[in-house]
Amino acid sequence: MIVSHDGAVWLPRLLAELPGLTRHPDVVVGVDTGSTDGSASLLSASNAVDAVHQMGRDTGFGAAVQAGLQAAAKPPSSPVTGRARGDGIGRGDWIWLLHDDCLPAPDTLERLLEVARTAPDIAAVGCRVRAWPSGRRLLEVGVTITSTGHRETGVEPGEQDQGQHDEDRDVLAVSSAGMLVRRDVWEGLGGFDPALPLFRDDVDFGWRAASAGYRVVVAGRATLFHVEAASRGVRETTCTSRRPHRADRCAALFTVLANSRGAAVPVVYVRLLLGSLLRAVGYLLGKLPATAWDEMCAAASVLGRPWRVYAARARRRRRRTTGGVAGVRRLLPPWWTPYANGIDAVRGRFGEPARETATAVASSARRLRPSGAGATRHSSGGNSALAILARHPLLVVVTVLTAASVVASRGLWGGGFLQGGALLPAPDGAAAWWRLYAESSHAVGGGSTVDTAPYVAMLALGATVVLGKAWLLVDVLMLLAAPLAGASAWLAAGSLVRGTGTRMWVALTYGLIPILIGAVASGHLGTVVAAIVLPWVARSGCRLLATGPDGAWRSVFGTGLWLSVAVAFAPVGWAIAAALGTAAACWLLANDRPLRAAQWAVALAMPVALLLPWSWRVVTHPDLALTEAGLTAVPGASTDAWQLAFARVGAPGAAPWWVTGCLTLVAVLALLRRDTRTAVTAAWMLVVCGLAAAALLRRQTISLPLGGAEAYPWLGVPVVVASAGAIAAAGIAADGLRSFIGSGSFGWRQPAAALGVAAGTAAVVLGLGWDAGAASHGVLHRAVAVPVPAYMVEAMATSDERVLVLRTGGDSVRYQLLAGDGMRLGDDSVLSGGADRQLRAVISDVLSQSRPADVRRLGALGIGYVVLPSPQAATAVSRLDAVAGLTRTSSDRAVLSGWQVDAPLVSPAVLPVGPRRDGWLLLQSLLWLGAGVLAAPASRRPLPAQDVPA
Repeated sequence: MIVSHDGAVWLPRLLAELPGLTRHPDVVVGVDTGSTDGSASLLSASNAVDAVHQMGRDTGFGAAVQAGLQAAAKPPSSPVTGRARGDGIGRGDWIWLLHDDCLPAPDTLERLLEVARTAPDIAAVGCRVRAWPSGRRLLEVGVTITSTGHRETGVEPGEQDQGQHDEDRDVLAVSSAGMLVRRDVWEGLGGFDPALPLFRDDVDFGWRAASAGYRVVVAGRATLFHVEAASRGVRETTCTSRRPHRADRCAALFTVLANSRGAAVPVVYVRLLLGSLLRAVGYLLGKLPATAWDEMCAAASVLGRPWRVYAARARRRRRRTTGGVAGVRRLLPPWWTPYANGIDAVRGRFGEPARETATAVASSARRLRPSGAGATRHSSGGNSALAILARHPLLVVVTVLTAASVVASRGLWGGGFLQGGALLPAPDGAAAWWRLYAESSHAVGGGSTVDTAPYVAMLALGATVVLGKAWLLVDVLMLLAAPLAGASAWLAAGSLVRGTGTRMWVALTYGLIPILIGAVASGHLGTVVAAIVLPWVARSGCRLLATGPDGAWRSVFGTGLWLSVAVAFAPVGWAIAAALGTAAACWLLANDRPLRAAQWAVALAMPVALLLPWSWRVVTHPDLALTEAGLTAVPGASTDAWQLAFARVGAPGAAPWWVTGCLTLVAVLALLRRDTRTAVTAAWMLVVCGLAAAALLRRQTISLPLGGAEAYPWLGVPVVVASAGAIAAAGIAADGLRSFIGSGSFGWRQPAAALGVAAGTAAVVLGLGWDAGAASHGVLHRAVAVPVPAYMVEAMATSDERVLVLRTGGDSVRYQLLAGDGMRLGDDSVLSGGADRQLRAVISDVLSQSRPADVRRLGALGIGYVVLPSPQAATAVSRLDAVAGLTRTSSDRAVLSGWQVDAPLVSPAVLPVGPRRDGWLLLQSLLWLGAGVLAAPASRRPLPAQDVPA
């Protein structure tokens, strides 16, 4: 039975090979389904075909076979010379199905019949399918299907036929191309299901045959070559409607639902729905939007019409046997197969980009292993220190920085939560961050309805990746900031320098910049994350300037995405990026590149769009642009201008000027090299913008939400930008320095180069020494999450009582109103811009007038305890002791003093209801997903080469 559909390219070869078969078919019937390329004429003109039947163009394969059987019910009127003849096709005969784009080997039919006659319960026999026409690449050796509808062919992608599949074995199904099937079974099962006109009809038929108690066997020595023209989109058919993937997925979903066990159908239904959604997202990330659309349309077509599935299941139920249903299970792949396929797909899809990051570490680690003990002894320096540096530069950078970080953070690992300065304790899990970001009303302080900062969602996503352990994410970011920043700088430096040694210096120096050490010691998580992300922003920005038109938009969205992450943690970064982007756009316009200037504008606008509605809150409240993730500290004075020139901000643990001065010196010397002056000047733009931003901000003050005091903004991010520019300038000038020195006679070059090398080396050595040996932990420490006695924590957890924490160690009084599990990282982003006036008035009256009525006001706010942590102002302690209605509680006065409020407690008022965030969350998710798809590397899915004759 030969079914053709626009197969004139392959059909002549098939018809020419039929007379040469070692076992001739008794009757050959051709069915053409509305071909427009002369396929019907080729069938009619061939002496190898006994009868030809024509059908409509929309006829499915199964319907064509059924029509061919009816056309061959009577013997043909003319004999065919040289072939054994029968008296037509009877119920006990075998039907051999052939596609017009397949080619059987000469002994294929003979091999199939040999297997078919070995047992009476064999219903169908299939071939070992190879690529057309004589390739050794295997396509199928039997077929099965996973619970998600994936077609399993029994071979690995690209596997060559070397006789490894020559044995005969039972399978769930065999390909309809070359399938030999008993006619009585065919008719008893109703042939191929009309609901499956083209794809998965063979899998469905095999599943139904196995459920009825029959066997389907693949003949390992029977070979068939197949083009798979329809599934690969080589030709268009009405059944696929120009969408072969959509038609295939429709057939896959229908096959699984129609044949699964009845008890499992609800679970399978939900699994297929969720799986289709995940596959669509995967296709979007792979830049295959048309395929993602096909996936969703297929799910809607099948899952949205359950009555078709119910009718199909009713038809199949009548032919099932108990033994057949049990036998099907062993022919289906294991439950974990879809997940393994998914991992392979992700690895194949993202393996190329990931290889750029991981190859240097993985391949060099493999080369570390000697081939044998003798090789180790007799190798001449193969595993020496210099060889390791040459083979594993990134591994060495990460190892050195990690070792320094572990030594520097001694005493900060262990129980409790990392906190101090601007860093609040992490919540108990990622769910708390997700809840904080999604809710519209926040039980923080006196209650808040402001929009949560987007950095909370990013922390929640990161914590989810580490199995929900929020504390672990914070520990890694803070205590291993140096190796993370150094690895980022290594990857970014590949766009600036070529020499391995220079690239290593850039990475080591950036990971050890004193401002990063100071940010960790003062708990500034925003600066730490911005420092880690900044090299990625620079890398994408450099690619945007260097790439051609094809890859420019991908770099635009990549730059915008990384910049959005940095701005979410440190909003002041956007102002610096805008200044640099404006300068870059002016340069591009001056060089007659208006499109590229517009692309820069798009990249700069992306953080505003991706971070809505929080970005609008920053626009309307400019003070927020001067804050970052975490609490705003209260320094005693602003940073002096001379310290900024040495990249210092006076933070706890900050290095002295003679440590940071080495980097400043080497950056200035970089300007002396003439052949790299243009690139060095561009890097100095970062230095100028960073220092200018720091100089402008150092005298500004911002109002704090806790206690209404004022503070100077933290200058960490501008100084990080300036330090990165200095390192980039020095690295560009140092690249190829040996050739530059040797290109002229002795003069100023040699002393300047020697001084620069000495200063650059000192920057790394002094940075390592300071970080690992001299730098203090500053205010960073590890302690319990809520710094009040345990009985107060229990009271907050079991009732609505609150604890008022007053900090009187400075010139002003600051306060925290603790409830539930206390203030955690992320809660700082939802504190209202001004402190609650009522609470502020109560605190002012308690610390000044000390009237009993003030105690009742505390109780009305739900405050059950008042505590003063050390250091405590003696006047504040004496005033609180004198207030009637405040009773001293048991506490360690060296740590804190506590009082219980002896007044009726009123449950806190119901929180104000803020606007629903569902719409914003959906819009934000879609924007991030779209930007991620556009920034991802383009998908490369070349089809296997087909040797198609002209």
